Amino acid sequence: MEADDSRNDQGNAKYTTGPSFSTESDPRQRPNKFQNQPVASGHICHRARKAPRKPPPPQQQQLLHQQRQQSSKQKFTAKVETQNNATQNDQDLTTSLRRLCKKRQLIEDSTGMRNRRRVLNDLEQMLIQWSHSLYPPNYTLPTGATAPTPPSLLSFGSYRLGVHTPDADVDCLVLAPPHVTRDDFFSSWVDILKADGRVSELHPVASAYTPVIKFQMDGVKIDLIFARVGNSQWLRDHSLKKSEKASEEISGDQDRRNSNDVAGEGTATINKGYDGEELQEIMDMELDDTVLVGLDETSVRSVNGVRVAQFLISTVGTSAERLENFRLTLRAVKEWARVHGLYSNVLGFLGGVNWAILVCWVFKRNPNAPASKLLYLFFRTFANWKWPSPVRLSNQLRPPEGVFYSSVNHLTTWNPRENFRDSKHLMPIITPCYPSMNSSYNVGEPQLRRIRDEFWHASKLIDKVYNGKEKWDAMFESNGFFDQHQNYLQVRNITLFSIYCTPVLETLSLYLHIQVKITGASEGLFLPWFGFCESRLRILIAGLESPTTGVQAYPYAKFFHTREDENYVASFFIALRFSNNARQVKFEPLVSEYLHTVNSWSDRVSGMDLTMNLVPQNRLPSFVFSAPVSNVEANKNDVCDADAATLNERDNDVANRANLGCRALKSDEKSSSTEFASPLKKAKLT
Repeated sequence: MEADDSRNDQGNAKYTTGPSFSTESDPRQRPNKFQNQPVASGHICHRARKAPRKPPPPQQQQLLHQQRQQSSKQKFTAKVETQNNATQNDQDLTTSLRRLCKKRQLIEDSTGMRNRRRVLNDLEQMLIQWSHSLYPPNYTLPTGATAPTPPSLLSFGSYRLGVHTPDADVDCLVLAPPHVTRDDFFSSWVDILKADGRVSELHPVASAYTPVIKFQMDGVKIDLIFARVGNSQWLRDHSLKKSEKASEEISGDQDRRNSNDVAGEGTATINKGYDGEELQEIMDMELDDTVLVGLDETSVRSVNGVRVAQFLISTVGTSAERLENFRLTLRAVKEWARVHGLYSNVLGFLGGVNWAILVCWVFKRNPNAPASKLLYLFFRTFANWKWPSPVRLSNQLRPPEGVFYSSVNHLTTWNPRENFRDSKHLMPIITPCYPSMNSSYNVGEPQLRRIRDEFWHASKLIDKVYNGKEKWDAMFESNGFFDQHQNYLQVRNITLFSIYCTPVLETLSLYLHIQVKITGASEGLFLPWFGFCESRLRILIAGLESPTTGVQAYPYAKFFHTREDENYVASFFIALRFSNNARQVKFEPLVSEYLHTVNSWSDRVSGMDLTMNLVPQNRLPSFVFSAPVSNVEANKNDVCDADAATLNERDNDVANRANLGCRALKSDEKSSSTEFASPLKKAKLT
């Protein structure tokens, strides 16, 4: 799926949109290319055998090989013009898009940035003191060392890319020396955080797929993960190297700052170019591939979050113009995903790292396009993408040079030809660093269907924006998710039931909603209970997708947080769509696995409740129509952008089996999405 097609737009600028598809037909109706196809059997077709073709001479073979290579380069190389050749319409739309991002408060001011950097500096000093306290009393320094090996604190995710919102958390990695273990991290380090008066909302999750400690320090939300480096000398060299690089780069800080001042106030607020502190953070973040030597699998997943961010930054480069265009495009895409209920790794949609890779894929082929054109090409490309063809930024399938014979050689990479489970992934977005992983393996059939629908609608809408028929605000308006459904399904007090559907024209719509309410009697009870129930909701969504009973699920990736009788409540909604042939739907087998999972949680205590309710549209709570999209709620779903996963291995397997089961049933069934009732179709519930 690396083929590109070029399209002449206004003026002489050429931009690459990716795969060449027809935009006239709806991509949601295309058959899946991995679905089983009938295989002819029972007879053998006999044909006359042709004489073997004589191979060409060696010189001619070499010439043909060179011609094929040249043809391949011409086919897959993006054809772009410089930024200066962008049309006036492109520039005007980019200016209005930047103004809209500021209006929606997607950009943090300098005061907020200084506060984040201060908190990270304080946190690193705390980590150094903690690490030194774990040395044995009789510890002696290695030869040539003047001080104990310190840990390093590295940022990644949206903060490192410079696209975080004022309310977003900061993803950080602790690179610890060999004498510090993960058990120390979740014991003595957690005790230090508990004793610090600046720390609140502390929530360690040691059993997560990528273990994480979530907390807030001086108003800054932090997700902290851990990796132990097996070589103290490597960590000392890394610390020395980053100090030298930072001092060299900061020497040119004043020139860059002056150039930003000349550019004007409006562009400077978008972080146009790097300032001195930002350059130092980038130098601190840089890791070479030898960091993988001696790491266990969990640490490799943790380290890859930093390495992926480093790859994206190196792809974009340090050009102020290109950097601004990439950041502005990614900000707009993430805000669009939040508004339309598509932003959540935990719920099986896409998180920050997924959206960043998709935007970088478009940027890499159009590095000189302005942000408005990049956004246009983004939606045009992925509205017509033939999933499950993977999105790749690189093709590194083997360990990097220098670590091939090390312990990282055994790590598995995403390979659908050799791994059956990989071949069943629906929307593969591959991380660019070894070992390559599918960062979106959580995506199931219901989530992919919603993403396709929203991509398709966005591509049509952005055409109108470019033609002057709509403004950018139309891209970020609510999609009417709660207006197009007339009934909302709710299971209260974990009660199982059946629904009877009889087609009549004057009663209720075939669209229903499940409202899942997660309740905690106090904040201390609510936070861990909410995190557990949220991380298992993919099992519920996959279970509700049942082609055999004629049910399709449409989840909405947003939680509505309220208070009821002093209880903390989070509500989540799933729309259901029924086949025209559906007469009776038994929900007991569809929801039983999820209910069994949450009811079996060993840490559940009194005051932790979960209910599901059937709610008609005229009784929907008012907050679903009036509540603004919260960046905090969206970012809560990104427990770890390193691999976009928070489930442990056992729950990972459960969810994967559920998704594979849905897919198998879908391919075996003869019904298609066109056989499901439209929003205007009516039915009767008794």
